[in-house]
Amino acid sequence: MKQILLLCLFLAGCTLVPEIPVYIDIFPSAMNDAITIAHWNLQVFGPKKAGNDLLLDIYADIMDEFDVVFIQEIRDASQTAFPTLCALLEGYDCTVSTRAGRSSSKEQIGVIFRNNLKITSWEDFNPDAEDRWERPPLKVGFEKDGYAFTVYAIHIKPDDAQQELYYLEEVIEDEGNTLIIGDLNADCSYYDNAIETEFDDWSWLIQDHHDTTVAKSSCAYDRILLNADAFADIVAGGIIREGITKAVSDHYLIWTQLKASDSG
Repeated sequence: MKQILLLCLFLAGCTLVPEIPVYIDIFPSAMNDAITIAHWNLQVFGPKKAGNDLLLDIYADIMDEFDVVFIQEIRDASQTAFPTLCALLEGYDCTVSTRAGRSSSKEQIGVIFRNNLKITSWEDFNPDAEDRWERPPLKVGFEKDGYAFTVYAIHIKPDDAQQELYYLEEVIEDEGNTLIIGDLNADCSYYDNAIETEFDDWSWLIQDHHDTTVAKSSCAYDRILLNADAFADIVAGGIIREGITKAVSDHYLIWTQLKASDSG
């Protein structure tokens, strides 16, 4: 059953201290034995946005608070925009998935990670011979000081959210510290968690009542799911909204923090 995590807003006089809070506009606390993992859909990130120094500074200032950041909706045939962004992030390495999409509009997933982490495995499901996803998932394994974790990142097609999540559940290897992260479009008119059963045995950090979009509508499209091993190590999670306007993106950044307490 999806675990319901409480939302703490840190309002004046608030005495509620949830066991695993989801913080709004609060960055993760610095911990030597913790790893922070974030996701951000940058909304059609390409040469136009990469040519805007103000936007790049906003992106970099937010991203350098995290150890790993998965960037979605990179649309750039020239493949120059993502390296331009990465060049602003000192102490990080960057890599990117293949370009995916059934139409002429192709997307990539960018992976930004501190250089004290090591990528131990990489599986790009694109192209998918069975054509199960508009944009097939990316699987990345990481290691830091003996602590291992695996992240599956995917940008789900809105109109096929239930079917694409079903296919994702079929291919995921639920072992070790494993997370699913991305714009899953798993809310509002696209997906009903009260009815659908995909990943019922996983912990959904971002809940249906959260809002991960800049639009007036309140939808939790962006999600972080954790298997039992990763959930045992979770410290907190959050949604960064401050400073993110329509000009920056139509999605907020979401994050989680894991305490590196075992060898994964």
